[in-house]
Amino acid sequence: MAKLIRTGANLLKLRITIYSIALAHLLIMSTKLLNIDFESSKDLRLHSYSKLKWRLITTWFNLLTLGYMPICLYCDWREMSGEGSRVHVKILNQFRTFCFSSLILPSTAFADITFWQLWNKDRELIMPVSGDEFISIWSQHSMHTASMVFVIFDLLCVHRTRPKSLIPGLIALGIFNSIYVLLCLDSFLKGEIIYPVLRTLSVYKLFVLVVYFHIATLFYYTAQWFITDLVHGHSDYSKKVLN
Repeated sequence: MAKLIRTGANLLKLRITIYSIALAHLLIMSTKLLNIDFESSKDLRLHSYSKLKWRLITTWFNLLTLGYMPICLYCDWREMSGEGSRVHVKILNQFRTFCFSSLILPSTAFADITFWQLWNKDRELIMPVSGDEFISIWSQHSMHTASMVFVIFDLLCVHRTRPKSLIPGLIALGIFNSIYVLLCLDSFLKGEIIYPVLRTLSVYKLFVLVVYFHIATLFYYTAQWFITDLVHGHSDYSKKVLN
């Protein structure tokens, strides 16, 4: 028992350390990247990013994570202090789990994986190459690699159990996805193309992309619970499936 307690305490210390480093990193990068003056570029194609940067899904999931990390730090600090059973801490932990599993993990996994797939195929599908003037390859990794590493760390190192019903999480994910799709559609109809790849797609292919977006995030949302079962112990549901 004493060994388990020590192991639990060490894990909490590790999480608090990682959360602190990740939060500092995200604050610095967000401040730097969101304050870029794209209108100062000689490439007119970059000027619209002064407005569109707030509509990038990368901005959305990173801002979600920015609000998520302080909650994690507070809850883990309370747990280390032996106050993890307090009512408000339990509520925050429930919100923490719901926010991570329903929004942060699916959107981060989709955005980061899709970003590097397009980057390796043709960088111009994401952003004009002239954007390197403002965003270096290391900044890209800070936005689209470090975020995925953090999500994997959180998935593996925070104990979670499969909820009795996935419906609330799916509803939240569906609402999030729908709002983002409508935002992209609004920009598209105004002639403001958030992602250059959208210029290359027909109406039919745009529809397919929207369907793929929903299916991919649904896959990541569902897959995380199988990983959770394997890492943190099988839930009743997974036992039935595996048996």
